Amino acid sequence: MSLTTSATLTISPPAVAAVGGTTVTERTQAMMQHLQQVLLLSSDPISLLNSFEGDDYLEQLAPVVEEAVNASLVDLLIDRLASITALKEIEVQKLCNSNQHEYTKAVQQLAKVKQSSEQMRASVLNINQNLQQSGRALVARNKMLLDSQGARKNIDEATAALRQCLKVINMTNKIHEMIEQKKYFGALKSLDDLEQNHIQEVAQFEFAQMIRKSVPVMQATIKDDVIADLQVWLASVRNVAPQIGQIAFGVTESRRRRWKKKVDHNPQLRFYKLNSAVELAMDDDHDEVDPLNNNTINVDLTPFYESMHICSALGVLDEFRDNYALGRIKEQDEILPPSLEFTDDDIAPLESLLHGACGFAIVERVTVRKAYRVRTPASVNELWESMCQRIAHLIDPVLPTLRNPETLLRVRTLLGLFIQTMESYEFSVARLHSYMLSLFENYSAFLKQRFAEEFQQTVMEDDYMPMRINQRDLWEKIISISWYKPDKEASKVTFPCLLPFSQVYPLSCAEIRNFVNQHYQFSDEFSEQNPGQIEATLRANLDELLVKVVCSTLRVRLRSSNREEIVQIYINLEYFQSAAVELEKMLNETATVHLDEPITLHAAAAFSDARKLAETRIFELVNSKIDDFLEIADIDWDTSTERTAPSSYLSDMVNFLETLVDSTLVNLPRSITSFIYFDAFDHLATKLLDLLLNAGRRISKAAVLNFNRDICYLENFVGNIGSSSSKSRDVSLNRSALDNSNKVKHRSEEDSDNSLLTTFTELRQTIDLLLSPNVEEYNNTEIRMRKYGRVKPQNAAALVEKYYSRRLLLPREP
Repeated sequence: MSLTTSATLTISPPAVAAVGGTTVTERTQAMMQHLQQVLLLSSDPISLLNSFEGDDYLEQLAPVVEEAVNASLVDLLIDRLASITALKEIEVQKLCNSNQHEYTKAVQQLAKVKQSSEQMRASVLNINQNLQQSGRALVARNKMLLDSQGARKNIDEATAALRQCLKVINMTNKIHEMIEQKKYFGALKSLDDLEQNHIQEVAQFEFAQMIRKSVPVMQATIKDDVIADLQVWLASVRNVAPQIGQIAFGVTESRRRRWKKKVDHNPQLRFYKLNSAVELAMDDDHDEVDPLNNNTINVDLTPFYESMHICSALGVLDEFRDNYALGRIKEQDEILPPSLEFTDDDIAPLESLLHGACGFAIVERVTVRKAYRVRTPASVNELWESMCQRIAHLIDPVLPTLRNPETLLRVRTLLGLFIQTMESYEFSVARLHSYMLSLFENYSAFLKQRFAEEFQQTVMEDDYMPMRINQRDLWEKIISISWYKPDKEASKVTFPCLLPFSQVYPLSCAEIRNFVNQHYQFSDEFSEQNPGQIEATLRANLDELLVKVVCSTLRVRLRSSNREEIVQIYINLEYFQSAAVELEKMLNETATVHLDEPITLHAAAAFSDARKLAETRIFELVNSKIDDFLEIADIDWDTSTERTAPSSYLSDMVNFLETLVDSTLVNLPRSITSFIYFDAFDHLATKLLDLLLNAGRRISKAAVLNFNRDICYLENFVGNIGSSSSKSRDVSLNRSALDNSNKVKHRSEEDSDNSLLTTFTELRQTIDLLLSPNVEEYNNTEIRMRKYGRVKPQNAAALVEKYYSRRLLLPREP
């Protein structure tokens, strides 16, 4: 049988399975399949043997050996190869039996194959040994590799954990650095990120728990540092508060000047004050300096806002609010000292106080506008009211120590600026307005006291004589300050000239004008809540000044026994009465607010009453002097000597009356002098009649003739008074403002002269009766009414009895 017909060599899997003792793996099956493919490359045994002798077979067998080594099946491979060899030997044996030559050749080939097989076996064993050695080294290296990979994994995990720990530690250190650098908001944000995220990644480590526990401590540290920084910021704001207030005062002063220009240009605007709606609408300057941010100072509110936001983030905004409120109260205590001292020469402490209070309040207003969660309007207003009250308490004790009204005016200016500045920042200034009104009353009382002292001094130094003016400048100055209207035009006045009043009147007018001007100066640009209070206070104080100081002082001076002084006071009172009327008009015209009722002064009526008292006092003094002359009259009613001249006492009296008419009473109004004359001559006639009635038991004819001569002398004097008193004078009175009751007294000179003679009518008729050749005609009613109508029957009977030494039959009374 030929080799081509031999049975095909088959490598059965069960044999492999028997060797392994277990189910063959996929790798073992692949190896066996590969080996079988190599063996079945040729069905010709000779060619197969030839292939054994060459390198191609080995190259084909190498992958099989490699797979056996990799699968640790070298022994199995050797066994299979041995099996294959045995099978091939059988096939060769068969071939040999059939063909010797071929057999021999085959034997030879087999010998070669065997030799090659031995060599191959040695090579395989060598390869196996090498492979086992390499495998053991590889296994050792693999084990080392696995061990290294585990260690590397542990190292990587440790490295990652270490990195997380370092990150947490670095963040913690960074937070501490940020706290030290006062970057609190960033620190707080990082702290929250650390607590919420990064600590969770290293929570298994003990230090992480320590850091977690330190988070509240760091938050507390941030809070404490923020509060401490806030206190520092408050202190810094307190230090610049006076500068803030000073700049704000300057801004208000600029607005006041601008508004004053507008008021001067349009007087109708005087009824509108600074900060009124009209003023705010007309103020066209929008480039005013910001008191908090300017070239001088820059108040940074960032620390305040940061503190507020940080405390809000920490959830302690209420605590921050309380701390801030307490801090502001403390700062207020620092700005407002426990006591205040300033003098007439230096009010800088008051100015510094108001500047600081203004700056403090402005900061409060800014914070309440931008941080309403921390500062509410109610809390700011409460603090503001407390500040206003304390400012008033600080100023009050100092005011009584001031002696200069100009100082009070400067105090008013500072307070006015303070009020207007605070009003522009929407603070309630009602309490300050009330205090300003109280200060105005104190100021007015101070002015009244000073006026009273100066007026008393002026009254004491007054000579109570008409003023003699030698220079036109002085004359014009007096005309400008006093309410006096001369009869002549200024160009026609010659100098020297006399003014009817004494120097007390123009000096008082100057002081009164100054008093009024100082009141208006105090209230200038002063916005008060109750319109008219300033005018009402001025009216009351001016009225009190005129009535209780000027009028009362002059009334006291009327007690003097100096007739010239009384007469001059009367004239001065008339001009003061006219001045009171003019003052009333001036106050109504210059009122700075709309008045519901016109201003009325009671001083005019008071001066009018004082004038009446002066009139009475003049009457008393003249009559008293007449009584003095009559007291020295030594009339001999029983004389037999008839005189050719009037009595000496009567001559002296007439000389006195002539002096009274030509000098003392020359400046009085004609109506007043007429009343004085009338009252004096009436009093004189009454006294002379009393002398006649009170004569002794007998009156001689010579005595009656002498008495008649005296009466004729008086009548002649009275008749000449009109012509002597009507001489032209350089002075005149302006009585346009006097009341209607005084106008009733004015009468013509002719009527006045005629009325003076009537004062002697009864005395004349009595003397005529005594000298009548027929005394009995008195009993005739018609004749009595015509010639003796003023003679009382009792007087007639008594005198006739004394003169004729017989009784006069009196007529019956109708």
